Amino acid sequence: MTTATETVAGLTTLSAREIAEQIASGALSSSEVVEAHIRRIEEVNPRLNALVVPLFEQARKEATAADAARSRGESLGLLHGVPITIKESFDVAGTPTTMGLSARINKRAKSDGPTVARLRAAGAIILGKTNVPQMVMYNEADNPVYGRTNNPWNTERAPGGSSGVCAALIAAMGTPLSLGSDIGGSVRLPANACGIDG
Repeated sequence: MTTATETVAGLTTLSAREIAEQIASGALSSSEVVEAHIRRIEEVNPRLNALVVPLFEQARKEATAADAARSRGESLGLLHGVPITIKESFDVAGTPTTMGLSARINKRAKSDGPTVARLRAAGAIILGKTNVPQMVMYNEADNPVYGRTNNPWNTERAPGGSSGVCAALIAAMGTPLSLGSDIGGSVRLPANACGIDG
């Protein structure tokens, strides 16, 4: 008999592509994949401080809707039912976009930014927003709004920046996919620090 822990561990090791393919084939439901990643985030986040704006209840509702669409033979797009996290500096409707600045703590996005809107249109399900360096400018994720994020391989070290928390949460198997940004290595350097592709 497979335990709940074994099920979570198995589902969270799958790549975004594998998840999309298995949801499309009916081998997996979006609800079970989303729930597995939520449980994994709840397990690792206390030591990492990676996901700072959880959107779990909304994600569960969207996963249920994605499964209902699949049962009707409808496809929501290439990422139908696939969970994803979003760097805090991107606008997600109704959530804070502080960029780690105390002065922006009450700023909430009125709508999704263009990239987030495209991900939703492709069927992705947002689990929440990940931490950022202050002003999204530094090589480690630490700011006065959310605090510091730790590297999943060694919590005394940083995961890099500025998209280091995206890399940390993927490496910790909390999400199969995460939206970051890169101008001067902000995705590439954290990927190296956390042992993933980026």
